[in-house]
Amino acid sequence: MTNSNERDPEEDPTRHSAKEPAPGADPAEQQTPDPSPAPGQKRKYVPFEPYNPFIRRTEATFVPHEPKIYVPPRSDDEEDDKDRVPVDTWRLFVAIELPRTLKREFIDLARSFRPREHERVRWIGQEAMHLTLKFLGDTPTDRVPDIIASLERAASSTGKFSIKVGRTGCFPSFRDPRICWVGLSGELRRLEQLQGRVEGGLVALGFEPEDRKFKPHVTVGRTRPGIRGRFAEDIGVSWRHAPLHSTGTTIPISAIALYRSYLGEDDGARYEQLANLELG
Repeated sequence: MTNSNERDPEEDPTRHSAKEPAPGADPAEQQTPDPSPAPGQKRKYVPFEPYNPFIRRTEATFVPHEPKIYVPPRSDDEEDDKDRVPVDTWRLFVAIELPRTLKREFIDLARSFRPREHERVRWIGQEAMHLTLKFLGDTPTDRVPDIIASLERAASSTGKFSIKVGRTGCFPSFRDPRICWVGLSGELRRLEQLQGRVEGGLVALGFEPEDRKFKPHVTVGRTRPGIRGRFAEDIGVSWRHAPLHSTGTTIPISAIALYRSYLGEDDGARYEQLANLELG
């Protein structure tokens, strides 16, 4: 029986065959490694994953050559761990809250799909529907006060405005949908200015700038993995013709909020509003 914890020698990127010398090495010094340890010698082990002082090393794999990664002595590591404290992080994002009536209508759009098409899309719950301005990802909790202060400056320098519900759309296209969304119209220039101020303030704090242009939309569903070809195109056609009755409805924009997302007891996503910052 093969041990699932042992690497296949053919899949080990650190190995080099006897016929092919390692980069930068003298071919004359290359020797075929002996897969079995010599009598009286112990097998050499390296961690299955890169060393992490906060994870106890229980899985290891045998390699017939000297490992090319440095493994600190276990005794030293255990001594150092006494003074190390893991950093708490929260998964954060900045968004604008949407009216509940609109959220309910967006969810009802899924009911216009035929049953088989409906099952091929992972629909977003009402609690998860936001107009996202900036995704921060896993962030140390001690940075939250600075983030809120930055968002407060962006909000106070922007007056209240309104946008409107647009039409349905898909990323990257209706013929090859990955994300089903509802677009927006109206004072989008004001919305882009607000997003730019949020982005600029957070980049000044050291967060990575977005590498894509801001395209305001509300995500309603994502096609499930493996849905391609005609099946995906059918979803795009249905979403294009979904009965969106709220097109043109005004959405007042009066605040931005900082949210934390986490997994609930049922492994579903949960959202907690950490701060609500009024515009103007």
